[in-house]
Amino acid sequence: MTEKDLEAKPVAKVSNGDGKTKAKAGKPGKVVTSSMRSKIGSVGLGGANTFQGSGGNFYSPELSTDFLELPQSLHEQWNYYRFFYRSEPFVGQAVDLHTELPLSKVRIGIPRAQNRELAIAATRFCTKWAKRIGLLHRLIAIVHDRNLIGEVFIWSEDTNPDMPKNVTHEIKRVLVTEAVGEWADRKVGEVIEEEVERPDAAERAAKWLRKNYKGWTSIRCLPPEQVRMESFNFTEERIFELIPDSKTKAAIERANAGDPEAQRVVKSMPPDVVEAVQSGRNIALNTDPYAGSFVYYMANRKSDYEPRGRSILERCMRALVYRDKLRQAQTSIASRHMTPIRIVYGEDLSINDVEALREQVDLALQDPDYSIIANFQVNWEEMGADQRLLDLGTEYDLTNQQLYAGLGLTEGLLTGEGAYSGDRVNLEAINTRYMLLREQIQDFVEEQIFKPMCARMGFIEEDEDGEEVVIVPTLTFTRLALRDNRDTFDALYNLYTKGSLDIDTILELFNLDPVTVREKVEKDLFTVNDPTFNEVIRGIYGDAGGKIAENTDVVQKIAKHLNLKWSPPQEGDNRY
Repeated sequence: MTEKDLEAKPVAKVSNGDGKTKAKAGKPGKVVTSSMRSKIGSVGLGGANTFQGSGGNFYSPELSTDFLELPQSLHEQWNYYRFFYRSEPFVGQAVDLHTELPLSKVRIGIPRAQNRELAIAATRFCTKWAKRIGLLHRLIAIVHDRNLIGEVFIWSEDTNPDMPKNVTHEIKRVLVTEAVGEWADRKVGEVIEEEVERPDAAERAAKWLRKNYKGWTSIRCLPPEQVRMESFNFTEERIFELIPDSKTKAAIERANAGDPEAQRVVKSMPPDVVEAVQSGRNIALNTDPYAGSFVYYMANRKSDYEPRGRSILERCMRALVYRDKLRQAQTSIASRHMTPIRIVYGEDLSINDVEALREQVDLALQDPDYSIIANFQVNWEEMGADQRLLDLGTEYDLTNQQLYAGLGLTEGLLTGEGAYSGDRVNLEAINTRYMLLREQIQDFVEEQIFKPMCARMGFIEEDEDGEEVVIVPTLTFTRLALRDNRDTFDALYNLYTKGSLDIDTILELFNLDPVTVREKVEKDLFTVNDPTFNEVIRGIYGDAGGKIAENTDVVQKIAKHLNLKWSPPQEGDNRY
């Protein structure tokens, strides 16, 4: 063997038994693991050694049968969520509670500002807008989709008319005296018309806005199936596109064919929407609230790298599907045995007696008044569905506990049974979670809704650093009704008596309108409905009694009636 042959062959390391290894030329030997067993003998190939491998067990929760039965695509998941919200009592009640409890009555407060009058004007404008648009109902719809679907696409539409140019500018005619500078291409003696900003442009613009600008014209939740979202790493910017629905496409097609009703509908649509549908592309949605109508994405998620939001029903899906299977099994058994099975028999009957008995039984089932007559004992038994239904009490108890934990509510809140003292810890945790949700809603309304409107209306001032600051009213909610009303009232009343709380907060605790209560109190003031009117009457009676006692002999008569010696007071006497 030459040196070249040794170099060409692979070298394997073989142990000497003393911990050292030596090189061995040739093909490396196979290593047999403990999971392989050597079978020595003449099996198969004439005495050759064969190896039998035993495969290891592999488990994956995502490849199990019950996992593959769960919805996989987003659209299928959304359909499941909506189905169980409509059909499952616990799910529907939990989603409604998570939606309605945090969003009690909304209040718009005056912001802190150096210009108090400007702050009051901004608050008045936002309050009128909130009442006109129905802000509370819009927020309920937003939070509902956030809990049920896990994400919501909020579309804020601005269809206010644009400010005409002549409001802030005027056209002036200028005579060209020499063709220099910007008039180099003009002729001397030519009259040029140009737009010049008016001296009072700001005042005229503010006056026009107060008269014509009404804020966002509508706020609605877009169907998630019709919105395509694309997100990117290292940035919060997203691309949103609205996929036109089939009804809109059909209306535009009918309008192009000359249908007058469809033309009237299409005429009311934005031109950009019609153009996008006709060209066969999606409708790009704006995300800047200062540039007009825009879309805002709100998701129920905990991590920034998650591309989509999570529904509160996602962790309950296994239990819900399992419960639905149990329901189907129980329903199938009850349906099969809705008509009971009848067993009619007698002892030692001949074939003729059996046929005669069968005929009488059939006649008795057809005619309730028919009587079965026999000269032997007849036994009649019926087997209904109650003997075949599954005992699912334990299974439902287990799934109920899973749903309580997954939905984040207690049994007392879902069923309406229980006491505050028994669920105090759970209620405190739910209250903290709702306060966090309120913070997110407040941030959305103040920064994305109120601030662009106030900036366009000119509610702006300079702070201590000389920077322009938009005056934005604050959004607050009334208290959460998750605590005992008696303890809450006592705590609030103590603050009121110490001068640290207004009376309006206590009145709202009892669902009373402070403005209406104040008007009625002023109306009842100094009348018989005044709560202090009886004290006035007592004071009058006391003063009148003193005058009567001084100017009449009533004291002398009383003393005579009591057999008392009475003498009128003398000058300097201090008996009285």
